[in-house]
Amino acid sequence: MTKQGLNRNGLLLAAIRAQLADSDDSRTFARQDVADLLGIFDHLQHRFDRVVKISDGYQYQLKNLTGELQDALANVKTLKGFIPICASCKKVRADDGYWRQIEQYIDENSEASLSHGLCPECTANYYQLASLPANPGASAPKYSLEFSAEELENPTVSKYIGILGNEHFAETPLHNDLTRLLEKYVLLERRMKRITRISDKYQAEFLEIKQLLEREARIDHLTGLANRREMYRILQAEIARISRQGGTLALIMFDFDNFKNINDTYGHEAGDLTLQHGARLVCGVLRQEDTCARWGGEEFMIVQPGNHREGALLSAERLRQAIESTPILHNGAAIGTTVSLGVALHRPGDSLAEFIARADKSLYQAKDSGKNRVGPLEDMTLGTPD
Repeated sequence: MTKQGLNRNGLLLAAIRAQLADSDDSRTFARQDVADLLGIFDHLQHRFDRVVKISDGYQYQLKNLTGELQDALANVKTLKGFIPICASCKKVRADDGYWRQIEQYIDENSEASLSHGLCPECTANYYQLASLPANPGASAPKYSLEFSAEELENPTVSKYIGILGNEHFAETPLHNDLTRLLEKYVLLERRMKRITRISDKYQAEFLEIKQLLEREARIDHLTGLANRREMYRILQAEIARISRQGGTLALIMFDFDNFKNINDTYGHEAGDLTLQHGARLVCGVLRQEDTCARWGGEEFMIVQPGNHREGALLSAERLRQAIESTPILHNGAAIGTTVSLGVALHRPGDSLAEFIARADKSLYQAKDSGKNRVGPLEDMTLGTPD
């Protein structure tokens, strides 16, 4: 997961925490679930950060070790250095030119030390033999670990196994060092793959929790409908769409009549059931392309893309009838409820605030006219109530 992705997650978490902090509705049944989910996300992110650091360290070690292997291979092929005794023919180099080279090399490389090496003739011979295939009958070098079939297919591993398995290099001074480096490389590769698997697992968990948190940030926990923030986003997107492409957009606002009396008479649990009951009925009368949100308290909002005047009024009336005819059962009592509704159609040039204000005005007129009814829809042309 990239730093940009983690920053987006951080913004999402901050938004949800702010939403929880602003809410004083302790009766929301999913509130604790969201808080628990945030805690899990924080813990998972901390563990993932540790895995990323370990993974970065292994990648750095692998890079360095690959460089060591390449240097070791170069030394096996050329055996560069200032070595007075040939490791192959065992002859001591005594020519003046060679010793002058050693003196110059020591002056330039104070940390250098003498060791067995190869004379130019043997070096040239070994260099030519580097391209020869190993003798099929030759014994394979001894390794302290077993390579898996997948590891043997690794280009780096197969390359160096081929070199180490060539009998022409079995007696070279760097053979054991190259073997050790290859084994170290394979072990590091194994650790890296293990870390990668853990990282992939954490990223999958991250994605799952991120999707849950994003959903929690969009919905109202009590009713399962979209929340006010999400409805703002949808309305802005729909207004922008019809501004570019044309079309119609209807808005319905409604709230429960005398909702305070339900809470006072039957308790807050009955009030919550009333809101949940209303949300289920709304979903039963909406079109597939419509969206309903809990706007706040007992007030709800429905946005209907593409709906016209008659269609919006018909939807509002169907919802009013559905709620009026379906009482809520609570502790053996049937609680009857009604709603008042306001309707508005978007006008060209309407701002979001103006659009909502006209729907709210229609709702107020429905309340003022006796409740349990659909308020008048302002004429799009004249701007006057029907």
